[in-house]
Amino acid sequence: MKKLFMLMILVSMMFSLTTVFAEGTKEQTDDGFVIALSNSFYGNSWRKQMVDAFVEAAEDAKARGLIKDYIVVNGDGTQNQQIAQLNSLILSDIDAICINAASPTALNGVIDKAHQQGIKVLAFDSIVTSENAYKMDYDLESWGTIQAQYIADRFNGKARVLEVRGVRGSGPEIEIHGGIEKVFNNFPGIQVVAEVSGEADTATTQNAVANVLPSLGQIDAIVTQGGSYGAVQAYKAAGKPIPVVIGGNRAEFVKWWAEEKGKGYETISLGTEPSIGAVAFWVAYHILNGDNVPNVIKLPLVAVTNDTVDLYKDIQAGTVIAQQYDQEFVLTNILKK
Repeated sequence: MKKLFMLMILVSMMFSLTTVFAEGTKEQTDDGFVIALSNSFYGNSWRKQMVDAFVEAAEDAKARGLIKDYIVVNGDGTQNQQIAQLNSLILSDIDAICINAASPTALNGVIDKAHQQGIKVLAFDSIVTSENAYKMDYDLESWGTIQAQYIADRFNGKARVLEVRGVRGSGPEIEIHGGIEKVFNNFPGIQVVAEVSGEADTATTQNAVANVLPSLGQIDAIVTQGGSYGAVQAYKAAGKPIPVVIGGNRAEFVKWWAEEKGKGYETISLGTEPSIGAVAFWVAYHILNGDNVPNVIKLPLVAVTNDTVDLYKDIQAGTVIAQQYDQEFVLTNILKK
């Protein structure tokens, strides 16, 4: 089982495209580009860290004279607001839009409109189905299948499970949930006794779990999409033993887990990197620059186990495990010859 689990981790961390070193890539010398970020939701620490990564990359490019300016627009998580914001951006003097989408399909019309106006569109993290958008995300289904398989193996196919879902209706939420279902459907002894919406946020998750906790009975494991420390806090506040909680790579959970590991607590943690915001900016820049960018890009998940959690125990509070990405990463790992 351990070998199978580690193999799944390694597979999930592979790029789905053949990466090559870009040679002879040109850089824009005028200051004409304006690149926008349309972020559908700003209500958790992952999204805030993602926006910060985008802004840091954009400021770097602006200081180097590679772009004229950038725009950041954050939404409330609803499709209608993001559509309205995108329509406003289309009327602005922009060249590209990086979109973290509220829905895989609801934005397709406005994205097609941007395409007709000559605006380049990159959907990332929470992507869309429009053929007129470049797409960059993670193997999100594997986030669901890996944690579900871990639970199935850990409890020999028999467990009572609470599922904490993410940002409802978003692409990642749908894919991760689908991966969990795919595995659990093979184990009739595993019962998902309740589902709650945690919005990938610690406080929201804590409230959601606390509200259902009195009616749950025995819970062996909790599968999550972020906000996992909220589930821990809900159990601590109720004075109940904490089940096996699958982490989402947030600092508070990782620090708690590193301490509890010495008392015998064991789990895994999975997550995407909010620093994809920086990757999105540089990919959009190189699309505008006329470079050979793949239409579909997959980035690796970050997986943490009991053997590796101590590597992250000093992570800054309020952040998510993430590498630092820059233009060089895009040049060497994403651009095609």
